[in-house]
Amino acid sequence: MYRQIARNKRWSILLITLFCVAVVGLGVFSAWVVGDVWPFWLLLIFCPLYVWWALSSATTSAAKTAGWAAADAEQQPRLHKVVETTAIRAGIPMPKVGVIDDPAPNAFAASLSPKNAVIGVTTGALDLLDDSELEAVVAHEVAHIVNHDGRVTLTTFALVGSIASVAGMLLVLGWALVRSVLSEFKMGLGIIMGMLGIVMIVIGTAFAAVAFVLGPLISSAVSRRREFLADASGVELTRFPEGLVRALEKIHAHPSTVKAASFEVRGLFFVNTVGEGLLAQWLGSHPPVAERVERLKEIGRGF
Repeated sequence: MYRQIARNKRWSILLITLFCVAVVGLGVFSAWVVGDVWPFWLLLIFCPLYVWWALSSATTSAAKTAGWAAADAEQQPRLHKVVETTAIRAGIPMPKVGVIDDPAPNAFAASLSPKNAVIGVTTGALDLLDDSELEAVVAHEVAHIVNHDGRVTLTTFALVGSIASVAGMLLVLGWALVRSVLSEFKMGLGIIMGMLGIVMIVIGTAFAAVAFVLGPLISSAVSRRREFLADASGVELTRFPEGLVRALEKIHAHPSTVKAASFEVRGLFFVNTVGEGLLAQWLGSHPPVAERVERLKEIGRGF
């Protein structure tokens, strides 16, 4: 467990480092194109401030993006009791508890640290699972919180948002410059501004590709490795691997695609939100359910 926590911290540092290198590179290139240093300083100031703001609100933003809505103990007494009991066993503060209004059986956890964790379960899972199965699913999500697994995903979530914001600004500004040239024939400075607009569109497109393609692929690849450990850690909390096996098999028999879950947060769910098959091998944030079940059965033989 401690090795996994250290690995997650290293991944977070690596992601932030790569992001900083990309921002500096874009700033240098933009300064060279414009012939002045102000684009460099603008990016160097804006991006870290945006990332700091995004990280400070990453848990809440991810929960909202997943369709999570807070539910108190009166609204969801069964869920609150299970989460509270599991959190006490794990030795972490009580996470914020909520429900995702979706018939697909699934669950969700987000946290940069156990002190600000959020757990959500879909209405489909609450209806489908019995108490022991629900406890097993919640224990899996609590294990993610204990292991700091959400830190990498939320860091990626914040960085992707920052890169997407820069891409959006470049695309809007670039199109505005090109449109000003197209709307009225201009020579000299007008042509230069039009060329600059084209360059901005190209750079913005490249940043958008990084934000919406490469970022999620990296996040999904990292997330897949953590699911087996969360399964094993969850079993240590419940001492009942059969509960998690039954939960996985039940959920696998139903569509698990949560409508509100965007690609940025799919790695924070209990099972893949893109189903299984060839697409899930590339974009899926979780290993196949059959493989997880087989490993759990192997663990169960040791009990």
